[in-house]
Amino acid sequence: MFFEDPALLVGLPMLVLGVFGLLVVVGTMLVPERGAQTVAHRGHPGEAEYIRIGLFLGAITAVEVVIYYFNIPRSLFIVVLIALSAIKFTAVVMFFMHLKFDSAIFTTAFVTGLALAAAVFTVVLVTLGSNLV
Repeated sequence: MFFEDPALLVGLPMLVLGVFGLLVVVGTMLVPERGAQTVAHRGHPGEAEYIRIGLFLGAITAVEVVIYYFNIPRSLFIVVLIALSAIKFTAVVMFFMHLKFDSAIFTTAFVTGLALAAAVFTVVLVTLGSNLV
């Protein structure tokens, strides 16, 4: 029933997102401010750390390319590539977008949006009859 009704398919995720946003806003308004609060800023990595991150990302990319030449089942191949891509994505977001060094609220907002996008993507694939899910 859910996947057949376009109003539910679009409306329910939007309703959930709206309720979540409302809860975040109300929660933020209810927390009292603490006066002159200073935020301890953790230092950003230096050049050597960024080179190590680049080498790490390059190594994962090399593994992705090498896996292509192995004769493994297609479903396992897709799962492994998605997992490796998720690891690379996380490293890029945490270091190059500086989420690792910012407030936890930014990480929470980013992960929530990403989870919602993944859920909508999965629902659309299932609804359209894709055999990927």
